[in-house]
Amino acid sequence: MSKESLKKFLKSQNHPSKATKVSLEALLPSEYLIIDVRDPKVYSSTPHFPKALNFNHFEEIKQFCLSNQDKKILLVCNGGLEAAKVGTQLVESGLKQIYFLDEYLQIVQEYFPLENI
Repeated sequence: MSKESLKKFLKSQNHPSKATKVSLEALLPSEYLIIDVRDPKVYSSTPHFPKALNFNHFEEIKQFCLSNQDKKILLVCNGGLEAAKVGTQLVESGLKQIYFLDEYLQIVQEYFPLENI
């Protein structure tokens, strides 16, 4: 499979969530508090958004969101699935302004600089 075919396939994904999906083309990272929901070992060894917070336990994420209800929260992971799941749980818990990025980080880094710790 060519790189372009792979990118087209990956961009066609659509993970369902009760959180609001943000398209990569419309994303302005400075508008959000970004939470990376991946395992800390994965987060620290792979590219991630600069200034992203890393929580992978739901209660930690929920408490952070409750403390920042006046801000837009963007959930990210490697490919969108975990962010979509956590987003649904947060919305079902009554939280608002919960967003998720349904993109693979390999594609994201073509649009935004990512960093490693």
